[in-house]
Amino acid sequence: MSDGAPLTGNAVLVTRPAGQSAALAAALSAEGAEPVLFPTIGIEALADHRALDDALDHLATTRLAVFVSANAVAHAMPAIAARGGFDAATLVAAIGPGTARALARFGIPTALRAPDGADSEALLDLPELAEVAGTDVTIFAGEGGRTLLRDALGDRGARVRVAPCYRRVVPAVPPMPVEARLREGTLHAVTITSSEGLRNLQTMLAADVLPRLHGLPHVVPHPRIAEATSALGVGDVIVCGAGDAAIVDALCARLGRGIRSEQVRHTTP
Repeated sequence: MSDGAPLTGNAVLVTRPAGQSAALAAALSAEGAEPVLFPTIGIEALADHRALDDALDHLATTRLAVFVSANAVAHAMPAIAARGGFDAATLVAAIGPGTARALARFGIPTALRAPDGADSEALLDLPELAEVAGTDVTIFAGEGGRTLLRDALGDRGARVRVAPCYRRVVPAVPPMPVEARLREGTLHAVTITSSEGLRNLQTMLAADVLPRLHGLPHVVPHPRIAEATSALGVGDVIVCGAGDAAIVDALCARLGRGIRSEQVRHTTP
């Protein structure tokens, strides 16, 4: 990185869960930015495993297994592997590229995913999910969250089992350093990767700094998150698409001096 890097002089708030922001932080640093890590979602294992155990008991008859996030992979796949893994006839689907990469690390390199889009709607548009009447489907997900996949596949005649395998919480992260930077004007952009993380951010910070926060450019991966962000009064919302590369490109275009280097473009996960 040099003083001529596109994001030199810009500090970017990164709100991904702790332990899941290193790649994005490295990509931002490579382009000259200062990543400011402030996780707004905590990921915890569930104390009640009954729903997951029920899903594991039906692995042999499951013909479609859907993972809605990399967190679902991390919390479900060790238990699935301990039971012998999926049947050869089971189609395994991933909600997006990050989830597909997580599955590949568990020996499932060819998970089905939408070529464009990283959400339930894109997955439901795939022809493989069109004719599922009578099919046993298991959705591995976090506790709570959207029910679109479950409802849509059920409407198509599938027998759907939801296996929650982790929960999302508001993390106990000291807000004072971020609040101080907002008051000083030394934050320049915000990255938001989930609507829940966006909501948590509003409650984690003092009310007096929220207008300053809302005055910063917010980079988000999905129009649904953009709508929630705009509803808070944020006027500068950039929808970038999924993945670290898209986030950094959007920041370079909005704040920087040109598009980031080809070397970083091709090496960022």
